[in-house]
Amino acid sequence: MLLDPLTCFAAIKSGISLVERGIKAGKDLSDLAGPIMKWASNEAHLETHAARKGNTGVLGKLTGIEQDAIAAFLRKQELNKMRDQLREIFVLYVDNGLAQWEMLQKEIAHQRALQKQRIKEAEDRKRRFKNRLIILTAVGVAVAVLLFEIQWLMNKL
Repeated sequence: MLLDPLTCFAAIKSGISLVERGIKAGKDLSDLAGPIMKWASNEAHLETHAARKGNTGVLGKLTGIEQDAIAAFLRKQELNKMRDQLREIFVLYVDNGLAQWEMLQKEIAHQRALQKQRIKEAEDRKRRFKNRLIILTAVGVAVAVLLFEIQWLMNKL
C-alpha cells in the first residue's frame, strides 16, 4: 500500500531525527536499525509517489498538480538539508564517520530499492484484482442479459 507523501515525509523526518539523537548519545548504528529502516522505507514510498505523478488521470489534473509539485520540491529540499546535517553529525560523532556514512547510504539505497519493488508488486496485484473484477462483472452482466433475452424469447413463443 502506498502511503501519502505527507505521512512519508513526517516519518522520514522522525527517522532521521531518531538516528541523529542516537548518534549524539553514542549509540551504535546497529542499535539504530529501526529508525534507519523507517527512514529508508518511507523514502521509497515518497519516491514511488513522485514517480506516479502524471499517471493520476483526469482527476489528478483537476486537483492542483502545480501545488503538489511545489510541495514535493520543498519537501525534497528539506530532506536534502536534513541528510546533509546528519552526514556532518556522522563525521563528528562516529568513528570513521565518512566511511560509515557511505556504507549507510548504500544500505539505505538497497533497502529503498527493495521497498519500491514491494510497493510496485502490491500495486500490480491490486491492478490485476481490479481488472479481474471488471471482467467478471462484465461477464456476469452479459450472462444476465443473455438469460433475460432467452426468457423473453421463450415467453414470446
